[in-house]
Amino acid sequence: MKRVVLLLLLVLLLPFTKAESNYSWEHEFENGYITTQPLVLEDSVYVRTSGFWIGDERPQVSAFDLFSGDELWTFRSETTLQHDMSPLLFIESGSGTCGTWQNLLIVAWADGKVTALNPSNGVLVWEHQTEVNVLGITGKLGIDEDRVVVPTRQGLSALCLETGEQLLRVEFQEVGWRNGVLISESGYHVGTETGVLYSVNRDGTMTNTSIGDGKIRHAPIETQHGLLIHLQTATGSTLYLNNSVLGTYGFSPALPLQYDDRIFLATSEEWISLRCDNITCIEDSKSSFHSNGEMSINHLKNGSIEIWIPSNTPDGGWGVFNQTSQLRMHTTKFDTYTTAAPGFSTAAMALGNDMGILQVTIFEGDRPTEDPSSFSLIETLHYALLLSSYLLCCLFFATKNKPRFWKALTLFLLLFTLAAVPEISTKWPTLIEQDTETTWNAEWPEEWRNTQIVIIEIDGTENVIGGLNGYSNVYELTQAASESLGISTEYEDQYLGLYLLSFNGTEGDGWEFTLDGARSNTGIVYTAIDSDSILRWRPA
Repeated sequence: MKRVVLLLLLVLLLPFTKAESNYSWEHEFENGYITTQPLVLEDSVYVRTSGFWIGDERPQVSAFDLFSGDELWTFRSETTLQHDMSPLLFIESGSGTCGTWQNLLIVAWADGKVTALNPSNGVLVWEHQTEVNVLGITGKLGIDEDRVVVPTRQGLSALCLETGEQLLRVEFQEVGWRNGVLISESGYHVGTETGVLYSVNRDGTMTNTSIGDGKIRHAPIETQHGLLIHLQTATGSTLYLNNSVLGTYGFSPALPLQYDDRIFLATSEEWISLRCDNITCIEDSKSSFHSNGEMSINHLKNGSIEIWIPSNTPDGGWGVFNQTSQLRMHTTKFDTYTTAAPGFSTAAMALGNDMGILQVTIFEGDRPTEDPSSFSLIETLHYALLLSSYLLCCLFFATKNKPRFWKALTLFLLLFTLAAVPEISTKWPTLIEQDTETTWNAEWPEEWRNTQIVIIEIDGTENVIGGLNGYSNVYELTQAASESLGISTEYEDQYLGLYLLSFNGTEGDGWEFTLDGARSNTGIVYTAIDSDSILRWRPA
């Protein structure tokens, strides 16, 4: 019995010895996904959020101190729409034909705005409005000397880095989605949702080419053999090099990544490594993997590289590859669906996922020197008391002094609970955020109880249908309810999954759903439902 009690006390202390060796910090965003790569620059980390939101919460860009995790500033957009996924772009200070500019953090938004922020304090330097067609900007921006090149929803703009003045504007016939821009010696190259590639000269003249029946959802890759495009199709994806087919692959391709003579690609089924020689680009290796977002490179101190790619599955994590094969899976305690690539610097790594959790880890050897002034007397006394109460428990238990043992044990458990609160708090982000709205309505027919029910709020009116059965996900149930209620629906296939655009032609600022009073961190096709689920749709 003595050994059991002593072992229990020892086990209770183990979490604290483990926590001491893990030099990292975490931050939970309560207003949506992290869908783009965090930027780790000098002593700061920059990250943006996206996705659904409720109440006063808005998509935002935030800066944190790299080593302490203290929030330095936050810039919120009060006007942007859903799915802000254009990667952040840092510009060093410089000068050019159109003027002189300071360090800038360029942010493109789904409401069509481009904002230039001061990275040190988040103050707005300039902004420019582009067009909106349901959505605004969702693709990767580019830099061309003294201008930022912006692939907009239905065209392309080039803005002066000093003032945001528009220096070039061209219009496309088709819309784009996640359509990043390639800057080349000949000009700018952007794809569209109908598989058309636009090539724009710097004087504003342009040509276009139909690559195939599909969607171009990444910036084209420039090779010595022509442009490489991974076209998303209805049956998977097709890889084109200079308009010739290289191969066919899985669904929902990720954003390609180029490094020297290698090009790395991914889909919902595989990770692919292409090697480009003097003749062509060929598939060098392929591994089973599921990814639909970004990839990034970690440059190791020995001169080699690792390719990190998020696993867009319920189990999440990041696959770590060399240039030809997978090395390992990197996992954390908050893993879930993920599309954002890790951010790297020589000192740290920043991870973000679709649940809005940011984790920053400082590499061994790059920790800042401890400042003696940071010594915490209260924390030290707390742990001294915790250890003392533990030793007293052992002493009184060994001497069979039960009254004092129980008093010492009570004190130990109290101190242990207080110490454990920070550890416990890091678990809360993995829970689904609950909505306070009522699930069952007493005015509904009793025969609806224990069936699937759908509520669709349109222009302030609730359209309700119940008695539905047999549907397995939110998409199927929404379709069945809409047909029964005579409500038309419109969807768009986006890289986060199928996205509901409108009910009865009403788009507004987007639509969001709750299931049994809870928000979901997955898309409508991937969110499973029960036989008695209550689904509510309402304007964002």
